[in-house]
Amino acid sequence: MATTFWAWAVSALVIVLLAVVVPRGLGAQNVLRDGRGRYSLSRLQVMMWTIVLLSLVSGMAFRRFAAGQVDVAGFQIPEQVLVLLGISLGSGVVAGAMKVVKSSSRPDSVAAHPMGHETGRFWEVLTVEEGGSAGRSVDLAKFQNLVITVLLVLTYVAQAVAALRAVDNPAGIAGLPAFSSAFLVLLAVSHAGYLLGKIPSPAGTPEGGTMAARLASAPGEADVANVVPGVRPAPSA
Repeated sequence: MATTFWAWAVSALVIVLLAVVVPRGLGAQNVLRDGRGRYSLSRLQVMMWTIVLLSLVSGMAFRRFAAGQVDVAGFQIPEQVLVLLGISLGSGVVAGAMKVVKSSSRPDSVAAHPMGHETGRFWEVLTVEEGGSAGRSVDLAKFQNLVITVLLVLTYVAQAVAALRAVDNPAGIAGLPAFSSAFLVLLAVSHAGYLLGKIPSPAGTPEGGTMAARLASAPGEADVANVVPGVRPAPSA
Protein backbone atom coordinates (compact mmCIF):
# COMPACT_ATOMS: atom_id res chain seq x y z
CA MET A 1 0.00 0.00 0.00
CA ALA A 2 3.05 2.28 0.03
CA THR A 3 2.29 3.28 -3.57
CA THR A 4 -1.18 4.44 -2.53
CA PHE A 5 0.14 6.60 0.29
CA TRP A 6 2.83 8.16 -1.90
CA ALA A 7 0.32 8.91 -4.66
CA TRP A 8 -2.07 10.33 -2.03
CA ALA A 9 0.64 12.63 -0.62
CA VAL A 10 1.89 13.79 -4.04
CA SER A 11 -1.64 14.50 -5.23
CA ALA A 12 -2.32 16.57 -2.11
CA LEU A 13 0.89 18.55 -2.68
CA VAL A 14 -0.05 19.24 -6.31
CA ILE A 15 -3.49 20.54 -5.28
CA VAL A 16 -1.92 22.86 -2.70
CA LEU A 17 0.57 24.19 -5.26
CA LEU A 18 -2.18 24.86 -7.80
CA ALA A 19 -4.42 26.56 -5.24
CA VAL A 20 -1.95 28.64 -3.25
CA VAL A 21 1.52 28.87 -4.80
CA VAL A 22 0.73 29.17 -8.52
CA PRO A 23 -1.73 32.10 -8.13
CA ARG A 24 0.87 33.96 -6.09
CA GLY A 25 3.43 33.46 -8.84
CA LEU A 26 0.93 34.85 -11.36
CA GLY A 27 0.26 37.92 -9.24
CA ALA A 28 -3.25 36.81 -8.27
CA GLN A 29 -4.86 36.10 -4.91
CA ASN A 30 -4.64 32.54 -3.69
CA VAL A 31 -7.91 30.69 -3.24
CA LEU A 32 -7.91 31.17 0.53
CA ARG A 33 -8.56 34.93 0.23
CA ASP A 34 -12.06 36.24 -0.40
CA GLY A 35 -13.34 39.33 -2.20
CA ARG A 36 -12.26 41.44 0.75
CA GLY A 37 -8.65 40.34 0.40
CA ARG A 38 -8.84 38.55 3.76
CA TYR A 39 -8.18 34.91 4.57
CA SER A 40 -11.53 33.12 4.58
CA LEU A 41 -12.53 30.30 6.92
CA SER A 42 -15.20 28.96 4.56
CA ARG A 43 -12.65 28.79 1.72
CA LEU A 44 -10.14 27.09 4.02
CA GLN A 45 -12.67 24.41 4.98
CA VAL A 46 -13.61 23.68 1.37
CA MET A 47 -9.91 23.43 0.48
CA MET A 48 -9.19 21.07 3.38
CA TRP A 49 -11.86 18.59 2.29
CA THR A 50 -10.94 19.02 -1.37
CA ILE A 51 -7.29 18.22 -0.69
CA VAL A 52 -8.06 15.18 1.48
CA LEU A 53 -10.77 13.63 -0.69
CA LEU A 54 -9.50 14.38 -4.20
CA SER A 55 -5.95 13.34 -3.37
CA LEU A 56 -7.27 10.15 -1.75
CA VAL A 57 -9.26 9.32 -4.90
CA SER A 58 -6.17 10.03 -6.99
CA GLY A 59 -3.99 7.84 -4.79
CA MET A 60 -6.39 4.92 -4.90
CA ALA A 61 -6.81 5.19 -8.67
CA PHE A 62 -3.04 5.32 -9.25
CA ARG A 63 -2.51 2.27 -7.02
CA ARG A 64 -5.02 0.28 -9.04
CA PHE A 65 -3.36 1.45 -12.26
CA ALA A 66 0.10 0.50 -11.00
CA ALA A 67 -1.22 -2.95 -10.10
CA GLY A 68 -2.52 -3.50 -13.62
CA GLN A 69 -6.19 -3.08 -12.84
CA VAL A 70 -8.27 -2.18 -15.92
CA ASP A 71 -10.97 -0.28 -14.04
CA VAL A 72 -8.75 2.18 -12.14
CA ALA A 73 -11.81 4.06 -10.86
CA GLY A 74 -13.67 0.93 -9.84
CA PHE A 75 -14.42 2.02 -6.30
CA GLN A 76 -17.39 3.71 -4.70
CA ILE A 77 -17.76 7.11 -3.05
CA PRO A 78 -20.03 6.63 -0.02
CA GLU A 79 -23.16 8.72 0.32
CA GLN A 80 -21.90 10.12 3.62
CA VAL A 81 -18.86 11.60 1.85
CA LEU A 82 -21.08 13.27 -0.74
CA VAL A 83 -23.27 14.70 2.02
CA LEU A 84 -20.13 15.98 3.75
CA LEU A 85 -19.03 17.75 0.58
CA GLY A 86 -22.52 19.17 0.17
CA ILE A 87 -22.46 20.61 3.68
CA SER A 88 -19.02 22.12 3.22
CA LEU A 89 -19.68 23.58 -0.23
CA GLY A 90 -23.17 24.77 0.68
CA SER A 91 -21.89 26.53 3.76
CA GLY A 92 -19.15 28.17 1.71
CA VAL A 93 -21.63 29.45 -0.88
CA VAL A 94 -24.00 30.83 1.75
CA ALA A 95 -21.14 32.46 3.67
CA GLY A 96 -19.87 34.05 0.45
CA ALA A 97 -23.33 35.40 -0.38
CA MET A 98 -23.68 36.90 3.11
CA LYS A 99 -20.30 38.59 2.71
CA VAL A 100 -21.33 40.12 -0.61
CA VAL A 101 -24.55 41.50 0.88
CA LYS A 102 -22.78 43.04 3.87
CA SER A 103 -19.90 44.39 1.78
CA SER A 104 -22.47 46.18 -0.40
CA SER A 105 -24.84 47.39 2.31
CA ARG A 106 -22.33 48.54 4.97
CA PRO A 107 -18.85 48.80 3.38
CA ASP A 108 -17.61 51.26 6.02
CA SER A 109 -18.02 48.62 8.75
CA VAL A 110 -16.57 45.61 6.91
CA ALA A 111 -12.87 44.85 7.31
CA ALA A 112 -10.90 44.55 4.05
CA HIS A 113 -7.44 45.10 2.62
CA PRO A 114 -6.62 47.64 -0.10
CA MET A 115 -6.70 46.22 -3.61
CA GLY A 116 -3.29 44.78 -4.48
CA HIS A 117 -2.06 45.03 -0.87
CA GLU A 118 -3.53 41.94 0.76
CA THR A 119 -1.02 41.64 3.59
CA GLY A 120 -3.21 40.16 6.31
CA ARG A 121 -2.00 37.16 8.27
CA PHE A 122 -3.47 33.67 8.14
CA TRP A 123 -5.05 33.99 11.57
CA GLU A 124 -7.70 36.24 9.97
CA VAL A 125 -9.68 33.04 9.45
CA LEU A 126 -10.57 33.23 13.16
CA THR A 127 -11.12 36.95 13.67
CA VAL A 128 -14.22 39.14 13.61
CA GLU A 129 -14.92 40.59 10.17
CA GLU A 130 -16.99 43.68 10.99
CA GLY A 131 -17.08 46.55 13.43
CA GLY A 132 -14.48 48.15 15.65
CA SER A 133 -13.05 44.81 16.86
CA ALA A 134 -12.58 43.41 13.34
CA GLY A 135 -9.23 41.74 12.89
CA ARG A 136 -8.45 41.96 16.61
CA SER A 137 -10.99 39.72 18.35
CA VAL A 138 -11.50 35.98 17.86
CA ASP A 139 -14.93 35.05 16.51
CA LEU A 140 -16.28 32.21 18.69
CA ALA A 141 -18.48 30.82 15.90
CA LYS A 142 -15.44 30.61 13.62
CA PHE A 143 -13.28 29.07 16.32
CA GLN A 144 -15.62 26.19 17.07
CA ASN A 145 -16.19 25.56 13.38
CA LEU A 146 -12.47 25.39 12.59
CA VAL A 147 -11.70 23.13 15.57
CA ILE A 148 -14.49 20.69 14.69
CA THR A 149 -13.54 20.67 11.01
CA VAL A 150 -9.86 19.97 11.76
CA LEU A 151 -10.80 17.16 14.15
CA LEU A 152 -13.10 15.56 11.59
CA VAL A 153 -10.51 15.89 8.82
CA LEU A 154 -7.86 14.21 10.98
CA THR A 155 -10.31 11.51 12.01
CA TYR A 156 -11.20 10.77 8.40
CA VAL A 157 -7.55 10.69 7.34
CA ALA A 158 -6.78 8.21 10.15
CA GLN A 159 -9.78 6.12 9.13
CA ALA A 160 -8.64 6.10 5.49
CA VAL A 161 -5.10 5.09 6.45
CA ALA A 162 -6.41 2.21 8.56
CA ALA A 163 -8.75 1.05 5.78
CA LEU A 164 -5.97 1.09 3.15
CA ARG A 165 -3.57 -0.80 5.37
CA ALA A 166 -6.16 -3.53 5.85
CA VAL A 167 -6.28 -4.26 2.08
CA ASP A 168 -3.45 -6.16 0.42
CA ASN A 169 -4.92 -6.43 -3.07
CA PRO A 170 -5.68 -3.12 -4.89
CA ALA A 171 -8.75 -4.77 -6.40
CA GLY A 172 -10.04 -5.18 -2.87
CA ILE A 173 -10.40 -1.42 -2.43
CA ALA A 174 -14.17 -1.17 -2.65
CA GLY A 175 -14.38 2.56 -2.08
CA LEU A 176 -13.55 5.53 0.07
CA PRO A 177 -14.13 5.03 3.80
CA ALA A 178 -17.64 5.94 4.91
CA PHE A 179 -18.26 8.80 7.30
CA SER A 180 -20.10 8.36 10.59
CA SER A 181 -23.64 9.76 10.60
CA ALA A 182 -22.95 11.24 14.03
CA PHE A 183 -19.96 13.12 12.60
CA LEU A 184 -22.13 14.44 9.78
CA VAL A 185 -24.65 15.78 12.29
CA LEU A 186 -21.83 17.39 14.28
CA LEU A 187 -20.44 18.99 11.12
CA ALA A 188 -23.88 20.26 10.08
CA VAL A 189 -24.54 21.79 13.51
CA SER A 190 -21.11 23.39 13.50
CA HIS A 191 -21.66 24.97 10.08
CA ALA A 192 -25.11 26.17 11.11
CA GLY A 193 -23.58 27.92 14.13
CA TYR A 194 -20.90 29.41 11.90
CA LEU A 195 -23.45 30.85 9.47
CA LEU A 196 -25.71 32.15 12.25
CA GLY A 197 -22.68 33.91 13.71
CA LYS A 198 -22.43 35.94 10.51
CA ILE A 199 -25.89 37.47 10.87
CA PRO A 200 -25.14 40.13 13.54
CA SER A 201 -23.71 43.40 12.24
CA PRO A 202 -21.31 44.90 14.84
CA ALA A 203 -21.01 48.67 14.87
CA GLY A 204 -17.79 50.60 14.43
CA THR A 205 -15.07 51.03 11.84
CA PRO A 206 -12.26 48.47 11.48
CA GLU A 207 -8.79 49.83 12.10
CA GLY A 208 -6.95 47.91 9.39
CA GLY A 209 -9.03 49.07 6.43
CA THR A 210 -12.59 48.81 5.19
CA MET A 211 -14.43 47.49 2.18
CA ALA A 212 -15.26 51.06 1.21
CA ALA A 213 -11.55 51.88 1.08
CA ARG A 214 -10.86 48.70 -0.90
CA LEU A 215 -13.46 49.64 -3.49
CA ALA A 216 -12.03 53.16 -3.67
CA SER A 217 -8.55 51.72 -4.26
CA ALA A 218 -9.71 49.57 -7.17
CA PRO A 219 -8.42 50.81 -10.53
CA GLY A 220 -11.00 52.82 -12.42
CA GLU A 221 -11.23 53.96 -16.00
CA ALA A 222 -8.71 56.69 -15.39
CA ASP A 223 -6.16 54.08 -14.31
CA VAL A 224 -6.61 51.68 -17.20
CA ALA A 225 -3.40 52.85 -18.87
CA ASN A 226 -1.47 52.01 -15.69
CA VAL A 227 -3.05 48.57 -15.33
CA VAL A 228 -3.03 47.22 -18.89
CA PRO A 229 0.13 48.10 -20.85
CA GLY A 230 -0.55 49.57 -24.24
CA VAL A 231 -4.15 50.55 -23.47
CA ARG A 232 -5.06 54.23 -23.38
CA PRO A 233 -8.31 55.79 -22.17
CA ALA A 234 -10.66 56.77 -25.00
CA PRO A 235 -10.65 60.52 -25.70
CA SER A 236 -13.61 62.38 -24.28
CA ALA A 237 -16.20 63.72 -26.69
